[in-house]
Amino acid sequence: MIPIVVVWTNYTSTVQGRVVKLVPCENCSTEYVYVLEREGTGVGTSFYLMNEEGAESHAVSSAKDTLQQYLANDFDPVPCPVCGHYQKYMFPKLLETTSLWGVGAMVAVVLVGLFSFVGTLFWGMNYLQQPNDYALGRLGATGSVLAVVGLIGAGLLAAQRAQVRRFNPNAEDQENRIAKGKSRAVTRADFEAKQQHSILWIRRPPSQERQRAQSAISGQGVRGCESSSL
Repeated sequence: MIPIVVVWTNYTSTVQGRVVKLVPCENCSTEYVYVLEREGTGVGTSFYLMNEEGAESHAVSSAKDTLQQYLANDFDPVPCPVCGHYQKYMFPKLLETTSLWGVGAMVAVVLVGLFSFVGTLFWGMNYLQQPNDYALGRLGATGSVLAVVGLIGAGLLAAQRAQVRRFNPNAEDQENRIAKGKSRAVTRADFEAKQQHSILWIRRPPSQERQRAQSAISGQGVRGCESSSL
């Protein structure tokens, strides 16, 4: 048999960017802003060196599209810098970082349950084809494990739902929450005042070096290339 040689080149592009997010506080009605930073990655593939530029271009455009999606739809759980209030839509993301044990336990339960189900199915078919005490014992053991795992899984789901209902990050000390907010955010009024000051400063720079100052949100890209063959 003649081996078929497949040659391809993988292009990977990584783009970083940031955007200003505006948040109206549900508690004190203050509008505040913070900077959201994200990274987007794209991949393009060229077979037999036939479309190198197209693969590279696809990687770059894919990375930019991914980055734009993140910047437009994602958020960070940043509390209000005035009253320290976390907005309700931020609760799920905060809960993700505080209940990793629940995710790990659920993954373990699913894996054990899957193996138990396969074992129960195997020994059940084995017993039906050739009834014997050994197969019956194995069927009972795997079936029991499956039942116990099912009960544990149901209990974990109930516990997670109860935790979600009880979860309230605003019960944390208010001063700590305000400090966290001030470390990431400023009020809209302060932000606009600083922007206006920057505009005036740029229009009347005292030196040529200060003329290089600019108020912009920028991103930078890093691209990579990988060639492979079989």
